[in-house]
Amino acid sequence: MKIVEQLEQLIAIESVTGNEKNILDYIENILKSNNFDGEILRNKGGIIALPKNSSKTIALVGHVDTVPIVIDQKLEFDDNDIIPGRGSVDMKGGIAVILNLLNTSPEHIVGVFYTAEEGPYENNGLTDLMPILLEECELSFSIILEPTDNEIQLGCLGVLNAKLTIDGKAGHSARPWVGDNPIYKMNKIIEIVKENEIKELIIDDLNFKQVMSLTKVSSGIANNVIPDSLTLNLNFRYSPEIDGESATKLINELFSQYATVEISNFSDGAMPNLSSLRIKNFVETINKVSTPKQAWTDIARFYEMNIPSVNFGPGDPLLAHSADEHLSKIQLLESYELIYKYLKSLNE
Repeated sequence: MKIVEQLEQLIAIESVTGNEKNILDYIENILKSNNFDGEILRNKGGIIALPKNSSKTIALVGHVDTVPIVIDQKLEFDDNDIIPGRGSVDMKGGIAVILNLLNTSPEHIVGVFYTAEEGPYENNGLTDLMPILLEECELSFSIILEPTDNEIQLGCLGVLNAKLTIDGKAGHSARPWVGDNPIYKMNKIIEIVKENEIKELIIDDLNFKQVMSLTKVSSGIANNVIPDSLTLNLNFRYSPEIDGESATKLINELFSQYATVEISNFSDGAMPNLSSLRIKNFVETINKVSTPKQAWTDIARFYEMNIPSVNFGPGDPLLAHSADEHLSKIQLLESYELIYKYLKSLNE
């Protein structure tokens, strides 16, 4: 049960985004204390572990940061199979799996432990680690150990955030006719979002859902003042078949008549890439359900570099970031055993 003990130790180390030094120290010390035979490269983006005799063709990838712990975080369960705590699912369970595979099946792999996945895209540790990976390795496949409930999740959606500003005219609320209330102009935008809220997509026989949501509303300076403007944040999870430029064009076409549109950021998704022999081999070897990734993950970074990849790891993604976040010991071990099985099959 070494892997369980390591996960419990990982959870005990607070590693909220921006505070990952201690957990990186732990990972480095664990590797050294287990006589890791290879090179450990570390920079502000995290750690790359390169086993000495590895072909360095497969990256096992996991982020070490978590979202903040909440006051009512549930830390005790009656079930002995449960490992509770912040990060148990997202994604220290995956980190524990990588650490153990580096000791038991290092022939083809490199371990990637990166920082700041839960923060802004531009701060993500893979920005600093990816150039090193591409220089030091001949990667032909990567496994992103995000929680998938031990399903194989393929591809991912792109994500775009846009600021929609509706102009009005300030006035006293006792005399609303002298103002122009932008709040009353929200209806058309809400209507358009509802019309485009969910669009079913079939990509490589997988059912993705392109979705659009309003996530923030801001307006007004006082209870007795008609606001002069209103802003909305639009979050658009777009098909991996289109890029950020096309997504931006679509958002402008839908909303520019009713608001000033400012694109805050976007990150393209990744196609399922089922034509890849590496992905086919992984799917056939571990024999688990394949589903689409209904979110954005760093699989997109590897897809951009033409490296076939899958999302596969322990933990129910619906428990990620929750107050009762917890992971099954049985599922943790199963995740390790299935990836181990795949890696050993490469030697047959």
